[in-house]
Amino acid sequence: MRSKAPSYEERLKKQTHISVERYFEISLLLSLGTAFLTLASTGKLDLPSVALVSCALLIRLWGYVKERDLSLSPRTVSRLAIFYIFFFWLDLFVFSSGPTLLDSMLTATVHLILFATVVKVFSPRSYRDYAYLATLSFMMMLASAILTVSTTYLAFFILYALFAISTFISYEIKRSMEAASDPPRGPFPHPVRNRAELEKALSATAIGLVAGTMVLAALLFFVIPRYRTGYLTGLGSTTENITGFSESVNLGDIGRIKRSNEVVMRVIPAGDPRNFMGVKWRGVALDSFDGRHWYNDNTDQVMFPPASYHRFIVPPGKGVLNRPRRILRYRVLLSSVSTDVLFAAAVPEEIFGRFRMLSLDQTRSLHNPQHFGSPVQYEVISQVGMPSPGQLRAAPAHYSEEMRFLYLRLPPQLDPRIKELAQTLTAHATNNYDRAIAIRDYLRDHFTYTLNPAGIQPNHPISSFLFQVKKGYCEYFASAMAVMLRTLGIPARIVNGFQTGSYNTIGKDFVVLARDAHSWVEVYFPGYGWIPFDPTPPNPYPVIPSKLDDYLDALSLFWNEWIINYDFTHQVELVRRVALTTKQFQGTARQRLLGLKQRGIRLASQIELILMKHKLLVLALMAAIVGWLMMSERELTWGEIRIMWALRFPRHNQNLSPHEATLTYQRFLALTRKRGFRKTPSETPREFARRLEGSSLGRMPEEFTMLYNASRYGRNAIPLSRLRTLLDAMRQSPPS
Repeated sequence: MRSKAPSYEERLKKQTHISVERYFEISLLLSLGTAFLTLASTGKLDLPSVALVSCALLIRLWGYVKERDLSLSPRTVSRLAIFYIFFFWLDLFVFSSGPTLLDSMLTATVHLILFATVVKVFSPRSYRDYAYLATLSFMMMLASAILTVSTTYLAFFILYALFAISTFISYEIKRSMEAASDPPRGPFPHPVRNRAELEKALSATAIGLVAGTMVLAALLFFVIPRYRTGYLTGLGSTTENITGFSESVNLGDIGRIKRSNEVVMRVIPAGDPRNFMGVKWRGVALDSFDGRHWYNDNTDQVMFPPASYHRFIVPPGKGVLNRPRRILRYRVLLSSVSTDVLFAAAVPEEIFGRFRMLSLDQTRSLHNPQHFGSPVQYEVISQVGMPSPGQLRAAPAHYSEEMRFLYLRLPPQLDPRIKELAQTLTAHATNNYDRAIAIRDYLRDHFTYTLNPAGIQPNHPISSFLFQVKKGYCEYFASAMAVMLRTLGIPARIVNGFQTGSYNTIGKDFVVLARDAHSWVEVYFPGYGWIPFDPTPPNPYPVIPSKLDDYLDALSLFWNEWIINYDFTHQVELVRRVALTTKQFQGTARQRLLGLKQRGIRLASQIELILMKHKLLVLALMAAIVGWLMMSERELTWGEIRIMWALRFPRHNQNLSPHEATLTYQRFLALTRKRGFRKTPSETPREFARRLEGSSLGRMPEEFTMLYNASRYGRNAIPLSRLRTLLDAMRQSPPS
């Protein structure tokens, strides 16, 4: 028959002397809490659910730490379950109302799962409950991995791995304790001390295992071949809904974008980043204006396929080939945005990216027809050279009928003061370039930049901006300039895109935020094409990123570049970088070793010259070193050297100090050892001397000892000459 599983109380009795129960339960709760917070960080859960579940988990954790039993009884659990059956229908039709019944049901079901989770947290008694909570935490982490691609997930994942490993280790120990026939005993008599030491050891083990696992996982992540499959790539991305980059834009759309600090794209320059200062990332150009919004009449797009694998050659526009050459190469990491426009510095010539097809509209704005709202990265080669002011002043002012029809149209009820102002500003100009410069400088110098232009009339935004408010942001400046140029018969259009962005010295990239959205004007010059003009004055309150922002953005760039978008191409690039770095390191090490070798040769030559010039000094130094080595070998002290010198070269009437008497007595003991007599530690000097009376030394040892004692202990002045005479006599006496 199958034996009955032990109850919760019976299992606890096996851990009376050494317990891992609390550590296991806290680890399981922390792994579940980490998984829930990871899921909550994706933004897919409503705030009340996050707050209530978080509070419940914190209360349960507090109970474990304080050793308070907060478990719910089976009867209470049953009552709560019955109550939630009725609450579920209220939640479905009232609290979780959505656009469709399916959405409401999905939200209510999520609430039901969270309720069941909280109930299980407060009533775990069996291994089935533990398995349920562990499986639920793993499913939360798996769902979070699909719903997010942020760096926050990495931090939560490391914490989850730590708590999960702690849970599994303590679970195995817990099972072993409960399966033992006798309750296990710890090394200490007090159970609390045993539990504390065990928890400390388990924590250190879990941390070590997590560190090793992360190192090995990182190694395998970068080494194992990676290929993009496209599965689930769109689930984790949150599309940034940016306006102002479609075929129809209302005045004010750019202003709404500029209040956001979301990262729209990152531009990684090739070469000196100073060459990119002032470069604008062109998005979409608009040719028609009805007084309140800009749009394109013709929305047709011309498709062009790749010229080779992932390489697109953009057809050149009119007059571009007549401009001086200035090439920029860069890589764009475009975030999930709600537009199919590809941003690039004008004029793009070549594009490299994972596109099947690209297209150009009539304003030569780039589009990605296969846009699905997911992040995109591509490389661009742009020609940004501009003709000189002299060339533009000499450009003819004759335009084709198509050009005049498209880019000289004005709203039907345009305020006549706008044309009068344009004529007044350009009265002294003799060419279209100087006219454009005059209008641009007037707007820059006499108007103020602000994101809150109070007083602009929605029905007449341009006239109220020019003659009343005289404050606004880029859209109003660009629209006013384009309209005034058209009143003078000069083809003009506005362009919506982004400014250069802030350069991150840590990540080596330009960070372009939504607040960097910008509008400017393009003016047509026959023979040179569309030339940009920016009439907007600088923002008087620019946002300057801090060093911490640079570090955080560099981390985000690394995460997106080398983790989220890591594929076989990145692996090849990583191997290339490692090989290049290794080669550079080897070259540097070789150069340093060669330099050390040459310095060593020069130093050896200098030392040799010094030694040859001072031979006697070197000889004396070597003799001193040899003498010092001999002294070290024999363990001689300076006091012994002085006694040796005094015994060999005595002076008249030289008396011994107590310390010198001791050194002399040691000479006496050395002499007796050579004769075969050793003084034992238990013998006094007098007893040893009496033992030597029957030897060939006679009574000389006794006299020597008497003189030694008188000097050593009696502090009497004993002449060294007598001791030397006795030592010489004993040395010359025949052997016993």
